Amino acid sequence: MAYSKEEIDTIFEKICTEIETGRSLRSILKEDESMPSSSTFFIWLKESEEKSKRYELATDLRTDILFDEIVDIAYNIEEGTTTKMTERGLEVTTGDMLGHRRLKIDALKWSLSKLNPKKYGEKLDVNQNTTQITEIILTDATQDSNS
Repeated sequence: MAYSKEEIDTIFEKICTEIETGRSLRSILKEDESMPSSSTFFIWLKESEEKSKRYELATDLRTDILFDEIVDIAYNIEEGTTTKMTERGLEVTTGDMLGHRRLKIDALKWSLSKLNPKKYGEKLDVNQNTTQITEIILTDATQDSNS
């Protein structure tokens, strides 16, 4: 599909705005027929340094939104029901879906470490500030045999 310059700018800005809300590029492009293919989108990036910088800003903002989402998940209870079959029949319990929240947080943390490793990646301390002292004591071998 051929796009005019105005259509490209409008669509591109809409995509970046959606990315800033935390959505993935893939989900945005699949949204409707008017969206370009991913290859077309990346051609737009390659052809315009301005668009490339705008996309970089949008993806940086997305990581901050996803970080805020981790905090929200951690501090807000998600009520849910769990059912399991026991000897007495079907047992239904209601409570916080702690395992579900933990899984969401772990998935978001992993994603953040890949999307923005400088800010959210694991920090490895490769500087070792150790001092190794080796003491060597030389003795006179003839002294031991003469004694």
